[in-house]
Amino acid sequence: MLDLGAMSCCNRYTVLCVDDEKEFLDYLSSILKLYFSEVHAVLSVKEAYEVIEEHPIDIIITDLYMPKTNGIDFIKKIRSERSTISVIFLTACFEKDFLHAAVSLGLDAYLRKPVTLENLFATLQQTVEHIEHRSSKTYALKGGVSFDLIDEVVYATSSRKIIDVTKKELELLCLLVKNEHNVLSKSVIESYLWEFESVAQSSVKTLIKKLRDKIGEDAIATHSTVGYSIVLEERNL
Repeated sequence: MLDLGAMSCCNRYTVLCVDDEKEFLDYLSSILKLYFSEVHAVLSVKEAYEVIEEHPIDIIITDLYMPKTNGIDFIKKIRSERSTISVIFLTACFEKDFLHAAVSLGLDAYLRKPVTLENLFATLQQTVEHIEHRSSKTYALKGGVSFDLIDEVVYATSSRKIIDVTKKELELLCLLVKNEHNVLSKSVIESYLWEFESVAQSSVKTLIKKLRDKIGEDAIATHSTVGYSIVLEERNL
């Protein structure tokens, strides 16, 4: 067992374990509960979806090959909706097709069963460090939306569900967040986003409105005759 002090930062995070081997699942979850704030253990992908809909999940530890739905399809769906969740595959599967498919999913780790506790927790520690690093660049916007500046992902803070934004809306959000302490004038925004392009006078105002429709009115402040600024919650995530 690892030193509790070394894993103390884990107690802020929630883990979902998915495995159709009940004995192994019970054993794994009982250990993880010593370190993480909340651990959900389920025997099927169907149950996993239900947990994810109801609880914010930071890390998923899942088997790769399971009845009905395999881990690849499961994580593909999760990645399309909540790409900020860290994923660790823990499996005895060695099929090349599965391994090749897993590479493109942006996994935090791929561990083969049987795995030692030392290897598992070393991987979890690295995963938590990655989350911590990402969190230092994740901004909680006023109104319940978060923006991961590293991965450039916008998502609902409570559910972690991804909010689709266009390339231009993303560029605007990045600009505002990187200048969080400043008010940016319409001309500054226009020159940054369109540079040498010829655009309508209302382009900035229209883009601001479209972005507000997706992330909330309160997330962007209008400073009359001056410009716009991002509005954050009192502290970053």
